[in-house]
Amino acid sequence: AATAIAINDLLNLNLTSTQLIETAAMGESASAGSPHADNVSAAILGDFTLIVSREPLEVLRLRLPPNAEFAIVLPEIRVDTRLARSVLPRQVDLSSMVYNIGRAAAFVAGIALNNVEVMGKGMMDAVVEPARAHLIPGLNHVKELALRAGAAGVAISGAGPSIIAIVDSNKKNTKDIALAMKDAFEEVGVRSKPICAKPGQGARIIRRE
Repeated sequence: AATAIAINDLLNLNLTSTQLIETAAMGESASAGSPHADNVSAAILGDFTLIVSREPLEVLRLRLPPNAEFAIVLPEIRVDTRLARSVLPRQVDLSSMVYNIGRAAAFVAGIALNNVEVMGKGMMDAVVEPARAHLIPGLNHVKELALRAGAAGVAISGAGPSIIAIVDSNKKNTKDIALAMKDAFEEVGVRSKPICAKPGQGARIIRRE
């Protein structure tokens, strides 16, 4: 994403944000096997991005609540993105589909309502995360301790192995939750690095030389 922004500026290509996302998505082929706009759209636009349509590509940027912060823990284990994609089910039963659509709607509704707690409830998943849980030792234990420490919601970040928790900074200390997640990994014999983050502004030009 940052490379696409830099080259666009350097060569005066004047690409639109959609064209930049499409170009950067091609780089996903190297790690995932096929182009995906999900990650690079957020990296380019910032905040939360929603892929409305893939062909043609249409992306919406939604501004996250100012009190939404993230506790992230990076375990010292390797999860290959292609493997993480390969374990996903090829078919999904109707009840799981209905559950996930409801959770996705709750997450977006939480953004619209500036309600971090509702966003957290929208992070629950009945399809992808259960299929990938065996790739991350101690996943359920980490999630349990994060929620107990006050996280509004917890999930695997992307294909993993990082775990991300959303926190209402008006109610809880994000660092405390990140450390609780680190401790949870330690309890199952996995070293990890805790990180606290706020919504990003997206890739941008800092200076020109």
